[in-house]
Amino acid sequence: MNIVSSPEEVLATVRQAMASGDFETAEVELKGARKRWKNEPEFAVRHGNVLVKLGEHGQALKVYRKVMKKAPERLDACVGAAECAIQTGKGRLAEKLYSRSIGLGYSLDNATLGVARSLVLRSQHHLAWEKAILQFKSSGNKSQGLHEFLQEISPQTGLSVPILDQFDTDIIDEKIEGVRRDNSDPRLIENSFAAGSLEAMAGVDRDTLVEPSELLSDDLLAASSSGGTSLGIDLSALQEQSEVTPVAPPDTPIVSRDSVAPPVVDIDLSTDDKTTNDDDLFDGWPDI
Repeated sequence: MNIVSSPEEVLATVRQAMASGDFETAEVELKGARKRWKNEPEFAVRHGNVLVKLGEHGQALKVYRKVMKKAPERLDACVGAAECAIQTGKGRLAEKLYSRSIGLGYSLDNATLGVARSLVLRSQHHLAWEKAILQFKSSGNKSQGLHEFLQEISPQTGLSVPILDQFDTDIIDEKIEGVRRDNSDPRLIENSFAAGSLEAMAGVDRDTLVEPSELLSDDLLAASSSGGTSLGIDLSALQEQSEVTPVAPPDTPIVSRDSVAPPVVDIDLSTDDKTTNDDDLFDGWPDI
C-alpha cells in the first residue's frame, strides 16, 4: 500500500532537489502533485518554473495558462506566461499578458519593458522606443531595465539614449568594515616608517599609531630619562632653559603689581564764585 505524501513533504522534496540542481526530480514530483491536488495552483506554478529552468518554455506556457484559468488572480502565473510567450516568439500574446499583469499589480517599468520587447519581436522598433522612452522619463530616468533596452534598440532607431539617473539606483556591494585592534590597519600597511618618511620625521612609529594605549596615556609629553617623550619628541632644549632661569635671592623683596599703591590725584571740588553763582542760575526766567 502506497502512502500518499502530504503537500508539505512534496514541497520539502522539491526544495531539496532544486537546491542540489536536480531539476528533473523536482519536475517529476511537481507533475505528480499537480495531478494529485488539481485545485491547488501552487504546485502548477512551481511546475512551470521548473520547466522554464529546463528550457521547456512552450510546455511551461501551457501550464501557466491553465493556472490563469483556475486562479486568474495569480500574478506570478501571468508574468511567467508572458515571459514564456516572449521566449517562444509570440509577441501579440506577450503584449496582452503584460498589459493584464499591470492590473494585477505588476511594476509599470517591468510591464512596459515586456510590452516593448513584444513589439520588437514584430519589428516595431520605433513604437517600442516610444513606449519605453515615455515610461523611462515618467519614472525619473531611474529604470535600469528600460535604459538597457533603449541602448539595445538605439542602433535600429537612430535615437540617442537619455542618461540614467544613478543616484537612487546604484547598489553598493562592498561592505565597509571597521578596523579592529586585533587586525592590522590597512591604511598603515603601505607605510614603511623608514628614515626620511613623514612618520619618522614626526617621531611616530607604527606601534604608536596602531596601539591606542600610547596615544591615550596621561604622560604623553612626559620627559623620559633620555630627555624625550613617549612619542620620541626631544624636549632637552626646554629642560636646559629651565635650568638656567635666574632665581631671585631670598633677601630681595618681591614687588608685585598689586602691591604698588596707585598715585593720589588731588581733585579740587571747590567752586569759583566768579564763574558759578547758584543764586543767578535762574536769572532771566519769566516769573510765574
